[in-house]
Amino acid sequence: MKRLFKITLAVAFLLCLGNVGWAQNRTVTGSVSDQDGISLPGVTVIEKGTTNGTVTNIDGKFSISVPVDAEVLQFSFVGMKLQEVVLGSSSTYNVSMEQDAIGIEEVVAIGYGSMKKSDLTGAVASVQSEDILRASPTQAVQAIQGQVAGVTITKSNARPGATYDVNIRGLNSIDYDNTPLYVIDGVMGGDMNALNPADIKSIDVLKDASSTAIYGSRGANGVVIVTTKRGSKGKPQVSYNGYVGVKLPAHLPDFQNAEEFYQRCWVDAETNGYSQSYTLTSTEEARLDAGQTTDWLGEITGPSLQTNHSISVGGGNESTSYHFSTGYLDEGGSMQETQYQRYNIKASLDSKINKMVKVGFTSNYSYSKQELGSNEAIRSAYRARPTGAIYYDDVLNPTENNEEDWNGYACWMGIDDSQVLNPVIEADPENFQDETRTSTFTGNAYVEFTPIEGLSVKSQISTYISNSRWGQYRGTYTKSRKTSLDPQAYYRNTMNSTYTLDNIISYTKDFGEHNISFSAIQSAYQYRNEYIYAKVSELAYESLWYAMGTSDTYDELETNLTEKTILSYMARMIYGFKDNRYMLTLTTRWDGASQLSEGNKWDYFPSAAVAWRISDEPFMESLDKISSAKLRVSYGFVGNSSVSAYATQATLSQTAYDFDGDDAYGFAPSGLADSELQWEKSREINIGLDFGLFNNRITSTLELYKRNTVDLIYDEQLPSSSGYTEVTTNVGEVSNKGIEFLLNTVNVKTSRFSWSTSLNFSKNINEIVSLGDGIEQDISSGLFVGEALNVHYYYQMDGLWQEDEATEAANYSLEPGAVKVIDQNDDGEITSDDDRVIIGGEQPDWIGGITNKFTFDNFDFSFMIYTSQGAMYKNSMLSGTMGNVGKGRYNALNLNMWTYDNPGGTWSPYGISNTYRSALYYQDASYIRISDITLGYTVPRSILDRWGISHARLYAQVSNPFIFTKWDGMDPEYNTSLYGDDVPSMSVMFGMNITF
Repeated sequence: MKRLFKITLAVAFLLCLGNVGWAQNRTVTGSVSDQDGISLPGVTVIEKGTTNGTVTNIDGKFSISVPVDAEVLQFSFVGMKLQEVVLGSSSTYNVSMEQDAIGIEEVVAIGYGSMKKSDLTGAVASVQSEDILRASPTQAVQAIQGQVAGVTITKSNARPGATYDVNIRGLNSIDYDNTPLYVIDGVMGGDMNALNPADIKSIDVLKDASSTAIYGSRGANGVVIVTTKRGSKGKPQVSYNGYVGVKLPAHLPDFQNAEEFYQRCWVDAETNGYSQSYTLTSTEEARLDAGQTTDWLGEITGPSLQTNHSISVGGGNESTSYHFSTGYLDEGGSMQETQYQRYNIKASLDSKINKMVKVGFTSNYSYSKQELGSNEAIRSAYRARPTGAIYYDDVLNPTENNEEDWNGYACWMGIDDSQVLNPVIEADPENFQDETRTSTFTGNAYVEFTPIEGLSVKSQISTYISNSRWGQYRGTYTKSRKTSLDPQAYYRNTMNSTYTLDNIISYTKDFGEHNISFSAIQSAYQYRNEYIYAKVSELAYESLWYAMGTSDTYDELETNLTEKTILSYMARMIYGFKDNRYMLTLTTRWDGASQLSEGNKWDYFPSAAVAWRISDEPFMESLDKISSAKLRVSYGFVGNSSVSAYATQATLSQTAYDFDGDDAYGFAPSGLADSELQWEKSREINIGLDFGLFNNRITSTLELYKRNTVDLIYDEQLPSSSGYTEVTTNVGEVSNKGIEFLLNTVNVKTSRFSWSTSLNFSKNINEIVSLGDGIEQDISSGLFVGEALNVHYYYQMDGLWQEDEATEAANYSLEPGAVKVIDQNDDGEITSDDDRVIIGGEQPDWIGGITNKFTFDNFDFSFMIYTSQGAMYKNSMLSGTMGNVGKGRYNALNLNMWTYDNPGGTWSPYGISNTYRSALYYQDASYIRISDITLGYTVPRSILDRWGISHARLYAQVSNPFIFTKWDGMDPEYNTSLYGDDVPSMSVMFGMNITF
């Protein structure tokens, strides 16, 4: 809170400075309306090149004081094209604004360049700063979840600072990385989690082979280009963005209380005809008789602070522009003593040395600390019996269960079992700590030479450096040390560094109705990873991971170095005819990767794309309802070399042998190597249609694509007789095909009220085309030709056996209440060879998102819904102990258990003969999530003028308030077993955005 107080004082000081006014030489007045003559309130009116501005009032009128020599006023409004008015001798101007195609004229990054969205020939999606900040994300990747068709984003877990997994248009690789390439201000391979979202100007997602071909092997899984904010010509502009709020545990599964636990484990067991093998202690019986239950989860979780603050300053003159910013994030965890903190400092500078030479740099430094606490505490809180006691003094007979006292807490909770330690003790930082400290630097510097108009020669060097230290301490009073063993510690230090040197020659020229843009690029990339890992037990005292030398021996000690390089040559030509009515893009790239085999290191990846702006044709003039229409077709190749840097070399490992009766150690091959390992290649065709209706009040994009990945880099299983288990080689083929749809609409637009909607939908069909050598399935690896990756192969559940089916159930050695599975071939028996089938898969059938934005006078309201449908997981909570309803040893989910008295129950009890009980664990993971709801208020300019503020907005937001799903357990977005996790949460925040 001290940091928040300091930032508040700084903002107040800056606001006071804003009282300083500028000389007023003349007043310009007027009104602003749309093309239908309706007045537009809230239009921003700015003297071009400065921060001097105002906004129109409720009647669309404005008044602004400008210097006598002021030349141009700029008018901007959401959903309208930017309008510029050249000032003359008149003092009154009435402006009519045209509706924009909701971003159709925005400039998007396409890799080593940019172009208007309306001129694109490939499949590129863009998210701008306004939509990035709208949801107040803690991680930059989170901002695009549900906003870009064809992009699946999944949070890895619920812990503070958790990362997100990103997948673009399905899975390409079986065993290797499917993560897209991140390019941050020209730095390839940067860490988006290290960025401050407030620093981001735009995120552009390159999806098809034509768009990603310029990145060759680096873009095999798609490319995410992040462009951060830079300075512009004009007086210094200072901005503050910040929020403070509270994170609350939410959407928690229903677990049994003490009464329900006793009912299921003892009363229902008797009803079902079996005896309970676990017993209650006198402490537990007394608590049951008293109607007492222990909420273990409530004891270790609760509200936490969530706050973020960013301050930036930017400006410039004719020759130099600059932008500096700093940010601080504090995200608390729901579990006590867990937290993620991140500090950011960013700087960028662009300067024209003279008419021909321009230089610049961008740097972004991030330092973060992630404290995650006990891996076991949350799981223990759900497993611990609700009949247990928290404090030692509440245990009636400590000798009954060999109870131990730790600072007044009962270690074994008065329960006669030593498998679960009191979660309060487990979560205490004196016993368990898990901490990661990470320093990350991304930097880019360039020099650009423009000898003649249209020709530029640019050299830039980019670097990414990350140093991460992880330490974990497990004290004596933790589950793994069992209250009797000395403390244990883990330590790992990882150093990652990359550099990329790019030399780029670009030429742009118009020839009458023709225009051409050509780029030739040479690039060199180097990657280095170095780490050391150690684990010790028997620490002499509670020294965390800082005094591991006090242990007599090391349990584990490992060091490693990995280096790899890629050398590339690229060329791209973009040709336009008749004011870009017809466009052609040709791209090729030659890549050489050090990790592939001799003779196979180099390959080339060409692509071509064409676009036809149909709406510019003369025959479309009579169709005035169609504002814009463009057809795009692309075809191209990309490659993937994301294997171990030394995959083509056989590795050695230490082995023991007998040397004349004495123990001796030597080295032996530990794996086979494929000396002909080559590129994994993908070929893709994409057909896109962009169109706008009714003066672009409705705009839409439709994409159809098909991508086949061949020569898969795959860890092929080997027969045990070979002496090895697998070999990395090229085999098989995978395809992805699908449809993506984006729709933007301006539903209502009046002088006081507006309503706009953005909707996206995507469906991807993933299929294994071949596994090589005529193999149709690899059951041990879960791979089946004709099916998707990550499918589930098991018996198909058909409910539970009922009492009137007892005779038939006995034929399968089962009894009423047991899981019934389908006899697929009707041979009267269930066998693994004949009766297991594909019952589902982990890839969703489709995903979608919808965002609605409303404005009324100075108020704004928005909400976003995100959904994923059709995915199936083997529920990790249920397949652990928390699905064993009726077992008695641990607590479990409060499921509708079948008994003879409750034949409508859907969950099979634990204590009966139940061969196929695992079929219960496979569940539909579909969900609909209300991602955020936001209400904002923009302070009127009449109030702000006295403070010298150009813009101020206050808002309140609720994040993740609702989720609708049939999933039993934690959040279906990530399938958690609770080990090493936190509980789901929602956040309530209040924030403000100020610019002056």
